[in-house]
Amino acid sequence: MATFSASPKTPLHKLHLKPGPQPRSHGGCVLKIIRYNRIGSTNTKAKSLAEKQAAEWTVVVSEVQTHGRGRSGRTWKSPKGGLWFSLIIRPKIPIDRIPLLQFLFANALRKGIEEVYGVQSEVKWPNDLVVCWKKLAGVLIETKISGPQLVYAVVGIGLNVNLTAEQLPTGATSIFLVKEKRFSLEKALSSILTVSERHYETLRDESAVVGDWWKHCAHRMKPVIVETGNSKTRGRCVGVNPDGSIIIQTEQGNVTVPDGTLRLDA
Repeated sequence: MATFSASPKTPLHKLHLKPGPQPRSHGGCVLKIIRYNRIGSTNTKAKSLAEKQAAEWTVVVSEVQTHGRGRSGRTWKSPKGGLWFSLIIRPKIPIDRIPLLQFLFANALRKGIEEVYGVQSEVKWPNDLVVCWKKLAGVLIETKISGPQLVYAVVGIGLNVNLTAEQLPTGATSIFLVKEKRFSLEKALSSILTVSERHYETLRDESAVVGDWWKHCAHRMKPVIVETGNSKTRGRCVGVNPDGSIIIQTEQGNVTVPDGTLRLDA
């Protein structure tokens, strides 16, 4: 394991994640990158560090996760060749704006992927990025709240970069499969952190954050089925709300669904 701290004179876009000076991040905070060859979960480690008052923009990245997880405790397969990292942030926002973090970092991830790899992906509710409806990446936000305040948030990101079809679960894809060549994980991390920093202030403008997400939504105005527990909602996806819920137009009228698993209605 190695820990690198940032130099205030190095711009974020020049980050290479190698020993030596590292860049200064948002709001004067020093970007610290903690790297592992293998770890249970980068989110779990980042949460532990956040509890010990680790600074905002502390990043935990690992070549392999043995217990990577996604939404609702689902397993996220994380072999070598993917980009698996977690970022600690401490935004001073009301707790009712926490769902905006999901939209913002999905937007940043999508833009970072396009900048580095030239791959155009789309966002899929609630927390995925897809290419031709195959899962390319996911975002997992975990938070600690004390009373009316957000103490910290951990942004976990998993991106399938150089993984082969044999390494991926059914319904997933990778940058390697899309572009048919292997790419640098370092450049991807640098770009995603840069874009995240650049758009961090847009948390103040929920319409811009949600609007950007909706513009690049894979199921915008399409027929979908959303399953939540034992219930199922079928209709046309007509919007999303800043609180993270989705709006489905059904035969009985518009229905707001706060959580669930979405698929296209063929």
